[in-house]
Formats: sequence, structure tokens, C-alpha cells
Amino acid sequence: MPKNNKKKQNKSKNTKKVTNASEELKQNETEKAVESKDEKSEVETAEANVDTANKAASTTDNKLNKKSKKEKKNKDNKQAKKEKPSKKDKSAKKSWFKDFKAELKKVIWPKGKELFSNTAVVIVMVLVVSLIIFLLDLAFDYMYKFEVDQVRKVQNSISVNETVDETNTTDTNTTSEETNATTENETASEDGANTSENSVSE
Repeated sequence: MPKNNKKKQNKSKNTKKVTNASEELKQNETEKAVESKDEKSEVETAEANVDTANKAASTTDNKLNKKSKKEKKNKDNKQAKKEKPSKKDKSAKKSWFKDFKAELKKVIWPKGKELFSNTAVVIVMVLVVSLIIFLLDLAFDYMYKFEVDQVRKVQNSISVNETVDETNTTDTNTTSEETNATTENETASEDGANTSENSVSE
């Protein structure tokens, strides 16, 4: 029996060793699992961050695509509007002619007596205005000629005064020369008379 006890003890030791080893392995595995969970959670958070960044990028891409699509639509609409006016021009011309005809239908045309009286009034007014303009033209022409005549008279009087002054100065010069000549003649004649008297007295 002691052999059996030894065997049992050995077995119990072996099982204890195995259980201890298995517990150690389990602890190691749990530690590794915890570490791997931490790593997994970090990886998951990183992946989540990457996913959010990808989503943000995709939303911005979508926004940019929408903007570019809107811009393209706006450009297409503008080009379409530029091309459409030809059709609108035709419709506008048609509507203009329709409006024109409608307005012509609204016009009240004068009858014979009204037409004659209106024409007479216009002709009389034209004649009256032309007569007024003619009279004003005659008046301005008379005033112009009167002023020109007055200016000419003033110029003639100035020129006459200048010529009179010139003749007066020339006359005074000539008279002074004549008086000088006569005085010279008189003195000469007196000298001559004196000499003749002297000669006679001798």
C-alpha cells in the first residue's frame, strides 16, 4: 500500500504541478487576451477614427460633387437661356404685332369735318407763327442796320474831326509861314525903302 500511496502522492503532485502549470497558462492567456483586447480596442478606435475620417472625406467629396454639379447645371441653364431667346424673340415679335393691332383698333380716326377743322387749325397756327417770326426778323434787321449806321456816323465824325484838326494844323503852319514871309517881305521892303531914302538923301 505504501507504494500506492507514493504513487498517489506522486500523482497528486503531478496533478498539482499540471494544475499549477495550467493555471499559469490560463493566467498568461488571460493576460495575453487582456493585452490583445487592449490592442484590439486601440485598433478598433484607430479603425473607427479612420472610418470617421473616410466618412468626412466622402461627405466633403459629395458636397464638392454636388457643388460642381450645381455649377454645371447653372452653366447649362445659362447657355440654354442664351440659346432660348431666339424662340422668345419670335414670340415677343408676334406678341408685339398683336399688341400693335390691338392698339390700332383702339384708335379713333377723325371723320371728314373733324379732319378738315383740325387741318385748318394747324395751317392757321403755322401761318401765324411764321408771320411772327417774319416780323421779328424785320425788327432785328432794322435794329441792326440802325446800329451800323450810327457806328458809321460816329466813325465819320471822328475821321472828319481828325481831318479838320489836320487841316487846321496845316493851315496854321501855312499861315504862320505866310506871316513870316510877309514880315520878312515887309522888313525887306522897309530895308529897301530905307536904303532908297538913304540914297535919295545923299
